[in-house]
Amino acid sequence: MTKAIIVQRLLDKKEITAEEAVVLLQSETVSIPRYTNNPYYTSPDWSAPPVWCSDNTSNTKQDWEYSDTKYTDPNKN
Repeated sequence: MTKAIIVQRLLDKKEITAEEAVVLLQSETVSIPRYTNNPYYTSPDWSAPPVWCSDNTSNTKQDWEYSDTKYTDPNKN
């Protein structure tokens, strides 16, 4: 129950005047939140994604998946 409801009830019963109602309600402050957290938001995952590449331990033409892949030997550059 708020002050406004009580004041309205008193006004309806003619127990207070409109001027008295204004005085009673002037001191009432309404608290409105400036920001409400989104319950569906999750903070992003900034970790590095998995990397799918080969290392230099096995770097021969036979290590490639397809035989028609153009292979360039890294040691010949």
